[in-house]
Amino acid sequence: MITSRQTGHCLSLPLIAFLTAGFLACPSPGHAQDLNANDIVRSLSVAKKPRTRSLGKQADAGPSYSDEEKSLIKSIPTRGLKVSLKKQIGQIIDTHKPPRLDIEIQFDFNSDTVRTASIPDLNALGTALIDPSLSGSRIILNGHTDAKGANDYNLDLSERRAAAVREYLISHFPIDDNRLIAIGFGEERLKNTYDPEAADNRRVEIVNMGS
Repeated sequence: MITSRQTGHCLSLPLIAFLTAGFLACPSPGHAQDLNANDIVRSLSVAKKPRTRSLGKQADAGPSYSDEEKSLIKSIPTRGLKVSLKKQIGQIIDTHKPPRLDIEIQFDFNSDTVRTASIPDLNALGTALIDPSLSGSRIILNGHTDAKGANDYNLDLSERRAAAVREYLISHFPIDDNRLIAIGFGEERLKNTYDPEAADNRRVEIVNMGS
């Protein structure tokens, strides 16, 4: 996980995302997190098995998906997933724990418009995703909210914000649009279950599902 922190304004927890309806947007325009593309690459890269005498190179030591899971991952649509498919993907992520990180993206209040302050961070993410070590992977962009407000509204807004991040990345970087999957989970997968309304539940989760 990247552990950069902002200081001096209301989103100061590590790499939180997704301001949602029912929450006041930051009163100040904020600043970029100064995310480093190399750090993002390291966070999302699959670990390597150590070399042995019988191996000419290091091998990936990523999640051991079943054939059924591999087929599902390859066939995930890039957006507009049904609830049942979202649950399946959530279960795969929980079971296999693929490389992932949370990143803070600021949006206009009650909107899916990315704030200018977050553009440098999206550029760092885009640069990371075209790195050779990640360029063959399918990447899931999961939008999450906290438990304030109506569940259906949070679900829709998180979906639109994940899609906005996806659209920015594929329109500004040479990324095959089939690689990036936008999913809105709303308040269904809380990071902080002890405090459902906590700010660290508002986030964009970047998950490397592998090639």
